[in-house]
Amino acid sequence: MSGCANGTQPIMNTDISGPGVRISFYLQTLFLSCLFARSESLDELTGALYTLLSTNTAMAVTALILGFKPQPEISFHDALIVLYLLSLSGTAVFIILPTINKFPEASKTLRYFSVIQTYAILAFMLAVLIKADGFGDFPGCNHLAVIALFRPINALHAGRILCLVLAGLFTLLYTGLLIKDHLRAVQKKRQLRKATTQLPMPADSNNAPDPGLNRQGTAPRASAKSARPVRKPEEEIDYEMPIAWDVLVQITVITILWALAVMNTELLIRWSGFAPSDSSSWQFGQVLPMFLLVQPLTDLINAFSEHGIRPLGCEPVRGAGKKRFTGNK
Repeated sequence: MSGCANGTQPIMNTDISGPGVRISFYLQTLFLSCLFARSESLDELTGALYTLLSTNTAMAVTALILGFKPQPEISFHDALIVLYLLSLSGTAVFIILPTINKFPEASKTLRYFSVIQTYAILAFMLAVLIKADGFGDFPGCNHLAVIALFRPINALHAGRILCLVLAGLFTLLYTGLLIKDHLRAVQKKRQLRKATTQLPMPADSNNAPDPGLNRQGTAPRASAKSARPVRKPEEEIDYEMPIAWDVLVQITVITILWALAVMNTELLIRWSGFAPSDSSSWQFGQVLPMFLLVQPLTDLINAFSEHGIRPLGCEPVRGAGKKRFTGNK
C-alpha cells in the first residue's frame, strides 16, 4: 500500500498492538516480577512464567508472519510497538529465569522454552531492523517512524543503529552463556561418572563394631545429667510486626522501572501518528488477552495472602486476643 506520500497514515493493527494486548503484556510482566520478589514457591513462579513465555513466543512468531507476508498486515510502526512490548517482558524473563534454574527440581522444559522464546524475539527484532526501510504495509511512512526514549528518535537512523548494536551484542552474550552452561553441564556429568566408577567397595557390615558398645563390649551407663529431661528455651516472641524491607525495596524498584518502560511505550504510540480507525479499539482480539492475567494475578494474591510483607519464615500466631509474630527475625 502507498502511504504518507499522498497523505495516508498507517492504521494501528489492534489485534497485535491494541490496548487489550498492551495491558495484558504490562500487567503480566508486573505480576510476575512482584511474585518473584515475594514468593519462593517454585510452582507459583513457573506457572506465571509459562504463561508469559507462551505469550511472548506467540506474539513474536505472529508478528514475524504478519510482517513478512506477500501482503503485510502490520506496519513498521506496529512492529516497533511489538518490539517494545517484547523487550519489556523478555527482559523480566531473562532476569528471573537464572534464579529459578538454581532450584534442583526446576523443569528442563522451562529452560528449553525460554531459549525458544528468546531466539524468537531476537529473530523478529533483527528481521525488522534489517528490513526497516521497506518493512510492512506502509513502507512510504517508515522514514517518519520514531523510537521513544523519553524523547522521539528517528527509527531509521540513530534509533536503528542503536537497536541493531544492542540486539547483536545481546545475541552474542546470550549464545555465549548457553554454550558455557552446556559445557559446564557436560563437564559435571563426566566428573560424576568418573567419581562413581572410582568409589571404594563398602566394608562388611557384619564385622563392624556396634556403636552402642564401649571397648569392653558393654553398653555405657547413662549419666544422671543425660537422663534428666532438657527444658527447651522459650521461643522469643516479637510483638511488633516484622517487615521484609528487602522485598519492599525490590517491589518499589520493579514498579519504577516498569512504569518508565510503560511510559515510553505509550509515548511511542502517541508520537507514531497513527490514523484514526473507524472501528472500536476494544474488540474480541483485545478482550481475549486479558484472560491471560488470571493465573499470575491469582498466584500473586495467594503469595501476599500467605506471607504478607513479613520475612519468610516469620508466621503469625494468634493468642490472648492479639496477633503475634514468631520465627526468624
